[in-house]
Amino acid sequence: MQEETYHNMSTTALQNIWKMLLSYDLSAANKRWLADHLYEQARKEEVKPYTIEELNARIERAEADIAAGRVISRAEASERMQSYINQHL
Repeated sequence: MQEETYHNMSTTALQNIWKMLLSYDLSAANKRWLADHLYEQARKEEVKPYTIEELNARIERAEADIAAGRVISRAEASERMQSYINQHL
């Protein structure tokens, strides 16, 4: 099973990049060029919807995990999510 990994920059890191870009004396055309290229790259990386086969495989894995007892409580899931959120604010 291949796990997806998401790499998200912090807001502070993105603000630093923004400030760095603003420190350059860019023309409106340069700014549009940057924006266009960033937008195009982001568009190419957008998440594609799952196929029915992929969804069914995920359901089967989840059911196997439940049957094998590889589950956590709702409280534990909530605690993990809150911890993740707190670390990434």
